Amino acid sequence: MPRTRRQLIADLLREGPITLPDLAREAGAPVKLVRVDLEHVIRSLQGQGQRLIVDDAECLSCGFSFKGRTRVETPSRCPRCRSEQIRDPRFCVDSLSAGDREDPRDPPPP
Repeated sequence: MPRTRRQLIADLLREGPITLPDLAREAGAPVKLVRVDLEHVIRSLQGQGQRLIVDDAECLSCGFSFKGRTRVETPSRCPRCRSEQIRDPRFCVDSLSAGDREDPRDPPPP
């Protein structure tokens, strides 16, 4: 049975850091569609005892880091210097250890 696009995205995230445009190219789908899929994959991974690690977007002109950003797409402009030269955020998946889980009552991952 062929793998779904979301399964492919999850596998690519497990391989190492990757940007949204790279995910779209590997999945052979438009960035907008992969963005929706990525948001779904993030929720699915949390249920499997894994978490998304984000290497934040960064302004290439002044070095401003977009820490704590919850949206997966690249910001359009730097709030500090107004430059539009922004490095895409990179995403990867990491397994949660027992001490990293949000709720200590959560069962261990299978």
